[in-house]
Amino acid sequence: MKKYEINIGSPIEYEELVEYIRIFDKPIALVQMEEGKDRMKVEFFEESLNERVDLTIFIEALQEAKRELEK
Repeated sequence: MKKYEINIGSPIEYEELVEYIRIFDKPIALVQMEEGKDRMKVEFFEESLNERVDLTIFIEALQEAKRELEK
């Protein structure tokens, strides 16, 4: 089982694409680049605010999401 999953999305409230991050099948956050590729932001889902995730796994997921958005 993969520890995290990254999915691209295009919700109507964003002009640019976003990357959804799920860790151990739980939705954690999305990465968006509304202010440009050099000013990406992480937005945490309200239901994940009390979750604890492994920092190494989270950083790996963030790095992959960033790489995908930079394409």
